[in-house]
Amino acid sequence: MTDPKSQDIDVHTTETGFKYHRGSALSIFKSDRHEDFMALIFAAVIAFGVYFFIN
Repeated sequence: MTDPKSQDIDVHTTETGFKYHRGSALSIFKSDRHEDFMALIFAAVIAFGVYFFIN
């Protein structure tokens, strides 16, 4: 009893007709750029933590 169109959420089409799925439509971020910056910050925190605990 699933909706057959449920997989069509956030599907984009290029000018050539190529369809692609951008990713999850469920996000706590306003944009992909915010998500990327937060991932970069978390990765840096983890890297510095590992560096300081190892040395």
